[in-house]
Amino acid sequence: MPTCFLRLAALMGHPRARHVLVLCGLVVGLTLAAGAVLLIVESRRHDLDDAGRELKNLSLLLAEETDRAFQSVELVQLGLIEHLHQQGVDTAEKFDRQAGSLETHFDLQHRIAALPHISALGLVNARGKLVNLSSSLELPDIDTSDWAYFRALTGTAAPVSFINPPVRDRTNDTWVIIVGRTVSGADGRLIGIATAGLQLDQLEESFSRIAVARDVSFGLFRGDGVLLARYPHIDPALGKAYGANAEFHDLQASLDRGVMQLKSIIDGRQRIVAPHSAAHFPLILTVTNTVDAALAGWRAQARRVLGATALMEVVLAGIVWLGVTQLHAQERLIAADAVALHADTARALAESELALARQREQSECAAHQQSQRFDMALSNMTHGLLMFDVKGRLLIANQRIYQLCGLPADTLLTGMPYAEVLRVAVTRGNLTEADLLPLRQWRAELIDRRARGSLVWELADGRAIMVNHQPLQEGWISTYEDITDRRQAEARIEYMARHDALTDLPNRVLFRERLDEALGHARRGQALALLCLDLDQFKAVNDTLGHPIGDALLQAVARRLASHLRDSDTVARLGGDEYAIVQAPIARPADAAALADRLIELLNEPFDVAGHQIVIGTSIGIAFAPQDGLDPDQLLKSADLALYRAKTEGRGIYRLFQAGMDAAMQARRMLELDLRNALRAGELELFYQPLVELHARAVTGFEALLRWRHPVRGLIPPDHFIPLAEEIGVIVPIGEWVLRQACITAAAWPNNMKVAVNLSPAQFRSRNLVAATEAALRDSNLPAERLELEITESVLLQDTAATLATLHELRELGLYVAMDDFGTGYSSLSYLRQFPFDRIKIDQSFVRELGRQRDCGAIVRAVTALSRELGMATTAEGVETPEQLAALALAGCTDVQGFLFSRPVPEAAIPGLLRSMPALETMLPHSVVADSGRLIRPVALMQAL
Repeated sequence: MPTCFLRLAALMGHPRARHVLVLCGLVVGLTLAAGAVLLIVESRRHDLDDAGRELKNLSLLLAEETDRAFQSVELVQLGLIEHLHQQGVDTAEKFDRQAGSLETHFDLQHRIAALPHISALGLVNARGKLVNLSSSLELPDIDTSDWAYFRALTGTAAPVSFINPPVRDRTNDTWVIIVGRTVSGADGRLIGIATAGLQLDQLEESFSRIAVARDVSFGLFRGDGVLLARYPHIDPALGKAYGANAEFHDLQASLDRGVMQLKSIIDGRQRIVAPHSAAHFPLILTVTNTVDAALAGWRAQARRVLGATALMEVVLAGIVWLGVTQLHAQERLIAADAVALHADTARALAESELALARQREQSECAAHQQSQRFDMALSNMTHGLLMFDVKGRLLIANQRIYQLCGLPADTLLTGMPYAEVLRVAVTRGNLTEADLLPLRQWRAELIDRRARGSLVWELADGRAIMVNHQPLQEGWISTYEDITDRRQAEARIEYMARHDALTDLPNRVLFRERLDEALGHARRGQALALLCLDLDQFKAVNDTLGHPIGDALLQAVARRLASHLRDSDTVARLGGDEYAIVQAPIARPADAAALADRLIELLNEPFDVAGHQIVIGTSIGIAFAPQDGLDPDQLLKSADLALYRAKTEGRGIYRLFQAGMDAAMQARRMLELDLRNALRAGELELFYQPLVELHARAVTGFEALLRWRHPVRGLIPPDHFIPLAEEIGVIVPIGEWVLRQACITAAAWPNNMKVAVNLSPAQFRSRNLVAATEAALRDSNLPAERLELEITESVLLQDTAATLATLHELRELGLYVAMDDFGTGYSSLSYLRQFPFDRIKIDQSFVRELGRQRDCGAIVRAVTALSRELGMATTAEGVETPEQLAALALAGCTDVQGFLFSRPVPEAAIPGLLRSMPALETMLPHSVVADSGRLIRPVALMQAL
């Protein structure tokens, strides 16, 4: 073409030829430049589209994998919370006690044993204190009350769960994402928080396996813009809130729709972003690549195209310039110059074509390398992947899909129709036609609706495959995950949620289901019995042998119960040492009574636990359906009432529910409520009964006796409410009040009169007895030698060493100590050797039978003789007749008390009592008691008072 220009210019003449030549050169140059620009623009768009498509696919895959990771955390937390509720944990106090136990610690470890991405499972109480942690038996001192998840879960509009920004794990210096979930009590209030730590390095490791290109980054944001994880890892950015950034709002607006370009909110670089949301959690996963990295190949290619074009433009400009300058030369040189110019132009065009060919080769090489990296990422995926075009022809099949289907390598070919892929999976793989039938039906429905969906694909060989189908603009993509192990773990978690972790018996949840089922049959005429069992003496086993032996004993009891029941019966552990049995069906109530007899005999037999011979027993309460009700809660309540009656009537027995039990229990509960308020309301009073010394025939003091003046029931004797006070735990403050009040009253008596106060065994367990006694003496100014404390033999059975130490401390205060009700308990003479009591009190049961039972007289004489030899005084209680008094005097008793002298009277009645008492010398003539010592006559004593 340049040769033609020269010839045309030569024919047209010099001035006009130069213009034509320049014009033609401009046209050719502009055309060449426009072609290069169009080529560069189209190449840039193509590279950006490829990068965005790749990022979009990766974003979809990672969003699904992240969603499954958080789902597993949620499943573990729900199972743990349900287990706590089954254990009866419905208050903050119970949560602190049960959540911090060793049994709960091992349960936490067991729940996450098959989930390596969960670093630790923990429990936090309502005050933010960490009370248990699966990763550490020695619990670190951690207060989470100022952590984000704790503030969120305890706020005014608190959610059920909250994802905490990443924090460093103090135990191994790694980053974890803490997911907190509330634990509510029976009233709906928060009593604790279950926490799970999701290991950040596990998430970032899964990201790194798919990082196939330079500058590719992955980010995991909470819905409010807090950064939870990023690859490559950037410590300062973790936990930072980006929700206020305009770029983050743009990113939220494009969720699940496609790709976009924006300035990175983390590193400030211009990036291509493919955002995708998690299906079940407020999480956003972004896969990004910098525009620079995505266009790296394009820039190199553009530089080469521009270089070649520039070269051609220079050559063309040279041609035009040469033509213009040579037009003045001779015509004969035009032909030679044209030939040379033609050769130069041809050479330049050849070089340009060669440069373009090299550019195409380099671009293809770069694309091949990118494809290799993508193939490597697909090969290392834990999910199988199949991608098809819009006509259903195979585009991509990764290595994992071959493993799942049992196919030889390279069996699935690009372009293979979907139906052919399934046929090959059957003929050359490990699938069957029966396996493929549900998959075909499900996929056909999704393809028709172009919908996204998931399917759990059950295979004949026992495997379970999670299939996810995602439609694309140019076809669809399917991922396949083997969830067999996860489903087994979930099945185990579900089993644990319905069975007791210690005994493997059904827990409250499963027991309630079995009871509901049996009650359904009862409504149709099939009777059933509900037996509630409570082990006797189990607390003593725990206290003396330790909780591990106690747990082993509970397991042995469970095995023994289960082995003696029918297949149609259900035995469950309801918590602690409580068991329940649904006996269904039964022909008559006698069947349940017979079973109860067998179980009592069965559990009375010794247990051999870790070399210990342990003897316990059981008490049983029985209720029947439909007689006692068809509501499960009402039936359980009836059986519990019968159990309570069995325990109060002696233990080791069974009782059937009776209609009056509920009313009796309600009355007892009302009495319990009133008793808790009696001391504060001033309803307790002290009565006093005189103590008479036989040798001096004089009143030497009074025994303080507690009475309760109920505002409705009137005066209640101590044997009606003191056992209840000991049971509900209010006897200690009541006992301290009695001691203090008795000392204050006695301080106003003559100096030679003493006061005797009974002590409850519970006061010895309080460890405050010595201090309370010392305070009562100090505040009342009563000399210690005028105070006598009475204890029963049962006190010495609790902890002999500690009890004796307490008794010696009391003795060191200067007061006297008496053993009350001697002869009615164990009556071990070793007690008298271990501690020198000042007085022994003979129980009134022996005094009452004097003259009627020969052995009672012998016992009284033996006790008085023993006391005399040991240097102890002897007091006989319950003296009501002169004959009893005479017999006691002859037996050698030193002191007496009873109705013969006076019934217990209030403090204000003591002066009148002393005036009205008969003369003691008339009751005991000198022939019975030698008259030695000075008699304190009642009138003189009255004047002293």
